[in-house]
Amino acid sequence: MPVKISTKGQVVLPAEIRKKYNIEAGKEIEILDFGGEIVIVPIPETRGRGFVKFRRMLDEILAEYREEEKRREMKR
Repeated sequence: MPVKISTKGQVVLPAEIRKKYNIEAGKEIEILDFGGEIVIVPIPETRGRGFVKFRRMLDEILAEYREEEKRREMKR
């Protein structure tokens, strides 16, 4: 789903995506850089133990992705 970036670097998430993932004004999201792909992930509202696990999971996913990219580069 293509969207444009404003001169201020802002992106408007389409209404159907905001509704589907309950993303409202002021809600925080996580932006992950997968080296060629950018992923936007809604952050859970609870910042207790669940948030820490969520953060760790995102970090692990990103680390695994980077390792896979390194292996692919070495094969080339």
